[in-house]
Amino acid sequence: MLKFAALAIFAILISCPTLRAEQGPADPLNFQRDAWPLLQEHCSECHGEKKKKGGISFTGLNDLASLLGHRDMWLKAKAELLAGEMPPDPTDTDFKPGDRKRLLAWINAKIETLDRNSPVYLDPGPSPIRQLTRAEYNNTIHDLLKIDFDAASAGGIAPEDNVEGFNNLAGGLVTDQTLLEKYFTAADATLAYLFDGDPRRNGKLKAAREALLIATPSKELSDHDAARKVLEKFVRRAYRRPVDAGEIDRLMVLVDASLKTGQNFESALRAAMKPVLVSPYFLYRLEDEESGMGGSPMSSKENHGRAEPGLSSPKSRATMISDHALAVRLSYFLWSTMPDDELFALADAGKLSAPATLDAQIKRMLADPRAHALTDQFAVQWLMLWRLRSALPSRDNFPALTNSLKDAMQKETTLFFDNLRTEDRSVLDLIDSNYTFVNEELAKNYGIAGVSGKEMRRVSLKPENHRGGLLGMSSILTLTSHTDRTKPTARGKWILSVMLGTPPNPPPPDAGSFKDTKQQHTPRNFREKLAQHASNPSCAACHKRIDPLGFALENYDAIGTWREQVGGQPVDNSGKLPGTAAFVGVDGLKQVLHAKQDQVVRNMVVQMMTYALGRQMEYEDELAIMDIADAMKHDDYKFSSLIRGVVMSRPFQFRRAEESAGDEQAAGQTRGHNERP
Repeated sequence: MLKFAALAIFAILISCPTLRAEQGPADPLNFQRDAWPLLQEHCSECHGEKKKKGGISFTGLNDLASLLGHRDMWLKAKAELLAGEMPPDPTDTDFKPGDRKRLLAWINAKIETLDRNSPVYLDPGPSPIRQLTRAEYNNTIHDLLKIDFDAASAGGIAPEDNVEGFNNLAGGLVTDQTLLEKYFTAADATLAYLFDGDPRRNGKLKAAREALLIATPSKELSDHDAARKVLEKFVRRAYRRPVDAGEIDRLMVLVDASLKTGQNFESALRAAMKPVLVSPYFLYRLEDEESGMGGSPMSSKENHGRAEPGLSSPKSRATMISDHALAVRLSYFLWSTMPDDELFALADAGKLSAPATLDAQIKRMLADPRAHALTDQFAVQWLMLWRLRSALPSRDNFPALTNSLKDAMQKETTLFFDNLRTEDRSVLDLIDSNYTFVNEELAKNYGIAGVSGKEMRRVSLKPENHRGGLLGMSSILTLTSHTDRTKPTARGKWILSVMLGTPPNPPPPDAGSFKDTKQQHTPRNFREKLAQHASNPSCAACHKRIDPLGFALENYDAIGTWREQVGGQPVDNSGKLPGTAAFVGVDGLKQVLHAKQDQVVRNMVVQMMTYALGRQMEYEDELAIMDIADAMKHDDYKFSSLIRGVVMSRPFQFRRAEESAGDEQAAGQTRGHNERP
């Protein structure tokens, strides 16, 4: 239970004179007048001195130091308010939408006024060591050696398990002995393809070998010297950073040993390349201290004009990452592969982190076809499209659901998302739009006339098509359906989790079981049956948020075909969420989401930041998230504004510096907000 959060925080502020005073325009609310009475009336009963629901007591939080030590509660309170979970009593009609808005505004104001002047703002958050995903590994092999070769499959490297979230999160990637052996197998297969193939029959292979062998033995150049020239360039690109002479010297020992045994130049070179392809410097994205490069201490000069008040303070314990580390972060974020020659050149010159240069590179990279990786890797995982192939609706119940139709469903969604990038459209198109992408088979499922052939193409939508945005796409509607019917709870949960970023709590063990209750009348339809189930007190809190969203989509059957009736009765697609007016159908639901568009945009920022940084968001990231969302609002919510905001953020461009023993106490104070009372 998180309902204690707001009360705890605000109680602290009442007792703290330095925070109780009004702070002018930055603090738009009078706390004692506007906030405290609401919290006292609606929250104190469960989280006061006598009753400590969830085992939470805030009696010890009575000064500024304790407030700073547990400020993660601010985000918990904010999340509960956004989700409509506070107050928890659905009969508490005295807590009005305006009250909710005032509390949210006050929390945001306090985050702004306090955190921008605290170590929290200076802390860029953790920068975990990141292993290449299977897709990143294959892409990197391709771009490093310029070959079209599926190295991961050749080595038996399996795809990452599909989970809710992203498969590039550092905490979910582990290299065990079995995987390491597969990397060795993949390296052997890759080098065999490169060196043993016949370049006379494969023009791309010939070009790849010419690009690698920038030097070959001659009268003027010994085998040793030629191999060193090749390795200096190859290793630098493989490790994605400058290399020192010692690193090359160690590889040259292998070259010389091979040459002494009578092996030819290419065989000797191959012996030195294999260790590079299985090195941690290749398989992991090691930055600065981990790679031995060292970070760039913060200063006005090294910050290329981006210095901010207090950033050069040693207490901030933050380091601006090197230009080479920035090039790597940028390329794997936007392209899921290693930096190209232009990024390398800018990093070598120390110019990449200059704001104007970096902005130009973001535009260039988003326009490059390789940026389709944002769709293939980010969007497919965020929207859970990987579930579509194994979706539950069966052909026995829905004969039109062929594999080719499923392919068209997925292509519609990926083309739509990629179009946000290529045309730099508003991300609010995800809520509603006047266009989509279909082929003949999908258009037939949608009842859209005039489309023929297997090729996907963009079509304009009319109101009678009942499409536009994610909610009208068969991919989403199918992956959230049952074998023979729709599944409103799954559809509602998808909206809460994916679009709003407020997933419901895990269901109780007996969830999904419909028990007969003699006191209740026999349900006439599935909606009534679900309503009886949801009347269980342990289920009601979640179902009041989930079910109205799902039933608003009941005009779509299990594969997204529009219908007006279910079982001979008109579709019941009405609903009401806590704190909102009643709405009807998908159009009413879209209006609800537009009213919550700040929450939708914030969630998209959180998801993109999570994907870009390879870790879950923490309290330190909140100001960056707010700043990106605010910048998007002032730029018509363009897709490029989202990407630019992530790349320009502190968490993306900085890392925590190594802490000395003398910094331990200060570090504990900064991290304290992540600890529970």
